[in-house]
Amino acid sequence: MKKFKPVILTSIISAVIFLVLSSWIFNYSWSILPYLALAGCFIVWIQKENVAYKFLPKLVIGSLIFGILSAVLIFVRMIVMSHLFSDSPMPISELWDQETWMMALVFVFVSFIGGLLGVILKGFYSLYKNKLDLIIVFVGPILALVSSLAIYRIKISGTIMSALHGWPYPFLTVQISDLMSASSFPKWIFSPGSFYHYIIFDYLFYLAPLLVIYFVLKLINKKLESRKINRTFVLFAVLVIMSIGLASFISVKNSYISYQIAKSGYCQQDSDCKIVANRSPFSCAIVVNQDNAERILKMVNSFPSTGELHCSGNERAACIVNKCRIAIDHTPNETYWDMLKQAVSNCEVTSIMQTHSLEVTAVLKSGRVINAKEPALDDIFDIVSQSEEKCGQIRMATE
Repeated sequence: MKKFKPVILTSIISAVIFLVLSSWIFNYSWSILPYLALAGCFIVWIQKENVAYKFLPKLVIGSLIFGILSAVLIFVRMIVMSHLFSDSPMPISELWDQETWMMALVFVFVSFIGGLLGVILKGFYSLYKNKLDLIIVFVGPILALVSSLAIYRIKISGTIMSALHGWPYPFLTVQISDLMSASSFPKWIFSPGSFYHYIIFDYLFYLAPLLVIYFVLKLINKKLESRKINRTFVLFAVLVIMSIGLASFISVKNSYISYQIAKSGYCQQDSDCKIVANRSPFSCAIVVNQDNAERILKMVNSFPSTGELHCSGNERAACIVNKCRIAIDHTPNETYWDMLKQAVSNCEVTSIMQTHSLEVTAVLKSGRVINAKEPALDDIFDIVSQSEEKCGQIRMATE
């Protein structure tokens, strides 16, 4: 039993770490796979065996402990969070649900496959450890390049650098006109020439830090008389961090934006809140405090969204227990349109925004916002014109 202790301890520690990380890596389903595989690798690397088949019993036990414990811990966290923050907490009986144990089996299987990969890597290290550091330096960027293709827009679009800075050379972008809504939107088009640019420039980009680390460690080792730094381990660790970071970029960004949305919802009254966007995967009505609306909208627009979500259309922003939330408004549009016309007639409006979809947003002097749909395009302009002599000019804008 003593020889299994390191494997069991490694499995438990890996499950706890995975519990912490899973709060954001689940936002993008397959980005959890590298973490599961890496846990299997650790279960193998902690073993002091020299023959391949001797790794298997401990790997099987370690994968079972890691997979089942990870699934149980994640479920327990969901139970606790639902009891603390949800009006309808999850019942503990769902722990025995089929989906929970299917998830545990996936964890077990992927970590086991990762462990087999770890055996292969350990074999390569024992055979080629004098040359493995150079292999990592020149072949590793290909792995990072493949991982970076997880950063995408609508189709195959690009790498981490294009998503952040538009460099190097994004795929050809064209404006596709939507005749129904008289608007245009960008669409990524695959272009073979730009694909080669991605391969070349991004390979060099990921190669550069590995080369720098390789030569820095070489210089340091020359000055060290006794205990040398293992360059292979350091380079491999950097490559793993780089690749997993690239593959998880979308998940991290999703979680960060979701956190900022949740943090930006403090309010004291309904007029403090505003619906800023309908965007997948966040919400059909992303509601935040008006002071944070512009900042949150920029964040949401920077995320490679898959489009809008289908909702009832009756969502409105409401301040409930000092938190901006979505409320369903059952008031008919005709009532809001009458309220808007009355507010214009009473000189209560400071500004009005009209969209091509006939949505009209009026901001009152009190800070209240009225949203309504006009019967026909530019009807609101006629109403404002009739009150201009009495109320003066009202700021108008058309999207």
